[in-house]
Amino acid sequence: MSNPYDTAKPRKASVLGPTLKFKGELSAEEDLMIQGSIEGTIKHSSSLTIGESGHVKANVSAEYIAVEGNVEGDIHGSQSVTVRETANISGNISSPTVSLLEGATFNGNIDMTGKAFVKSADDSATRKPAEPVATAEDAGTDAAAARKKAQKVTKKSADAA
Repeated sequence: MSNPYDTAKPRKASVLGPTLKFKGELSAEEDLMIQGSIEGTIKHSSSLTIGESGHVKANVSAEYIAVEGNVEGDIHGSQSVTVRETANISGNISSPTVSLLEGATFNGNIDMTGKAFVKSADDSATRKPAEPVATAEDAGTDAAAARKKAQKVTKKSADAA
């Protein structure tokens, strides 16, 4: 499934390879593919992909985010977040458009209203209390049911737009 916000022209991305280990604040303005291990904070102003071999233990903020690997932390996409089949996420997702593909493992809340994350004075994404749109608790302990509920919410939001 392709990102509906992708442009027709192919874009080149910087790649942080699978042997790279980074701790701290990572920020960039060009498209970025993470295949290595990142711990800290990621602030990105363009497209960010966390590849299948990527391991991220950080709060992540970018315009477009695609997750194929492992993320432990909150994810904020100002335009869209796509969680692919191979993804394993433990954290909350906030974005106006969220795609959660079958097979992905997700434990957290999804907020598509824009109210879950606010920008603090230092411009980092911080969590504020908000009503979750779909949670695993809503569907009991059945993760598949939680994914289906999140997909229905995504479809309803897309239909409303």
